[in-house]
Amino acid sequence: MNAVTTIAVPRQQDLAAVEVVRVEANLGAEVRGLDLTAPITPEVSDLLRRLLWEHQVLFFRDTGIDNAQQAAIGRVFGPPVADSIAKRSGIKDEDIRPMDTGPYANAYYGTPWHADATYLEQPYLVSVLRSVIAPELGGDTVWSSGISAYEALSPEVKEKIDGLTAIHRPNSKAYKLIDDKSELDDYLHQYSGVQHPVVITHPHNGKKVLYVNEGFTEELVGLPADEGRELLAHLKQQFSRPENQVRFKWRPGSLAIWDNRATQHKGVADYGDQQRQLVRVVAAGERPSR
Repeated sequence: MNAVTTIAVPRQQDLAAVEVVRVEANLGAEVRGLDLTAPITPEVSDLLRRLLWEHQVLFFRDTGIDNAQQAAIGRVFGPPVADSIAKRSGIKDEDIRPMDTGPYANAYYGTPWHADATYLEQPYLVSVLRSVIAPELGGDTVWSSGISAYEALSPEVKEKIDGLTAIHRPNSKAYKLIDDKSELDDYLHQYSGVQHPVVITHPHNGKKVLYVNEGFTEELVGLPADEGRELLAHLKQQFSRPENQVRFKWRPGSLAIWDNRATQHKGVADYGDQQRQLVRVVAAGERPSR
């Protein structure tokens, strides 16, 4: 049974309360009754941050918001950042660009497990994703908790990975999205690999997070190659465990806000030639630390 809590909302929103409905045991909550089309007050900003650091991913239905209002929500968590590949095409941090997947795109976005842009020295702190066009069937997004993934590891594995770092590269994404070979070579040279701790401490709730992902984490530093590959594969597998996951069915106007430090996610590419359009805003973060 879902646990429902009632939280007072500032009267400026003309709401007496919002409902926060837990979706799964380890992460995810649906927020109901919060008018996201209204100006974001300091009180609402505090509420959103507090809920996100607790639940790791927040879901909203029928928001009615536009691009500018979505951008304002993103700024609750930090300044906007443009995707590193989009920047090469002149996209600025403040720009918002829809992501089309399905019949009007060359490839599905985000199908491997990944946290957004961990190949950067300062990966995004928070991502805000809104559905504009949703397929009738399929096209869900699944999130997995790095907090519960870490907590479920054996004491022996926790001891082994304590202090280790891993190299993150954007190769899989770049090969999919950059067609020109010279542009691809230049991009891969620019983003040739960054090291992050295998276990980080969340900057806002102090919890330990397993910080490796299928999409961008390519090797563990300081271990023999075979041992490193085996251990990294074991760590990545933790995110495929159902008890660490929450799944969301998109409808037009739906919104998801997720903690890019605590979670990773993947799009489910099961919607054939149906159109699917999402708009993403991301907020900058500091470099992850132990």
